[in-house]
Amino acid sequence: MENPFNPSFGTVPSVFLDRNLLSKRIVTELNNDNSPFQTSLIYGQRGAGKTTLMTDIANELKKDPHWQVVNLVLDDDLLESLISQLQEKLVDMKILKDFDLKIAFKGIQLDTKLSKSTIQKSFQTVFHRLLEKFTQKNVKVLITIDEVRTTSLLKKLISCYQIMLRDNLSVALLMAGLPENVSAIQNDDVLTFLLRANRITLNPLDVGSIKTSYARIFRSAGYQVEAPTLLYMTKQTMGFAYAFQLLGYLVWQTSEKQARKEITIDTVKNVLDTYVSELFRNVYHKVYHEMSMREREFVQAMVKTGQEKVKAQQIGQAMDKQPGYVSVYRRKLIDDQIIAPAGYGYVHFMLPYFGQYVEEQLIMDQF
Repeated sequence: MENPFNPSFGTVPSVFLDRNLLSKRIVTELNNDNSPFQTSLIYGQRGAGKTTLMTDIANELKKDPHWQVVNLVLDDDLLESLISQLQEKLVDMKILKDFDLKIAFKGIQLDTKLSKSTIQKSFQTVFHRLLEKFTQKNVKVLITIDEVRTTSLLKKLISCYQIMLRDNLSVALLMAGLPENVSAIQNDDVLTFLLRANRITLNPLDVGSIKTSYARIFRSAGYQVEAPTLLYMTKQTMGFAYAFQLLGYLVWQTSEKQARKEITIDTVKNVLDTYVSELFRNVYHKVYHEMSMREREFVQAMVKTGQEKVKAQQIGQAMDKQPGYVSVYRRKLIDDQIIAPAGYGYVHFMLPYFGQYVEEQLIMDQF
């Protein structure tokens, strides 16, 4: 049997834990023209499953003849790519003839070889004309953009998109990004309309679902695995979506090499070094080094206490800062899904072994 876990970024794994229901709900909401989900921002830390969720939604809607999906990359060709893909879809649907024949949209000549400058100058008008063609045929367009951040081209696209909505054209927008980037976009002076957009927060996976899923997958493959082992595996993930896939993948891989069809706590412990190393390299290095200096000082102060749950007062003492100062970064790190409240006045790390990573960085900084 092939390994059912997939820790690769951006792909939809066969075990899509806790996100299947969310994906189905979003698809249902997108089919409701009055739903706030028509303009949505998927919000979560690296490895939380943003791209996977968006990919699953896009793939599901592609099966519906009343939908066309345009997946965009946030680069210098953002607007041109959108127009080009819309043109191609109109031709594929036989709504328009080959664009090489140059079809006029009230004076604007559209073909597959429109220059970048031409598209950018007349983008709003061209975008509008193309969407009109889909709307007339009762076809809705979903635009998806991953790893969003504030750029001039994104501002232009979203500003024009708002006008398309006002004109009752059939279009929806789904974007995914890191917490700090989503917040920056929503609070941009030009994009205040996005403050009313629906925010889909990817919270940690339910620990009960993780335990049940591990049990079902390994036992259905003929492995004997007891409750303490399942609980131990679950605890190592702390509900982190990427960690769930990664640990499952490594345990499955190791178990296949064993002569016995049994998974024990020792089996899990034997892959922990690799598991932690992969977390550090694939996620935490980027997360940590994208923090501001003050945010790093905050998490370093947490580690220096030597406690899993740390009181804000202790953090303030370690940073030599007043409570008001500490609370600003406490709120920021909670919003960025680095830490989480752990009882009155306490916080803890949301990501498994992240404290260990910070501790290693502190040691490295001494050399």
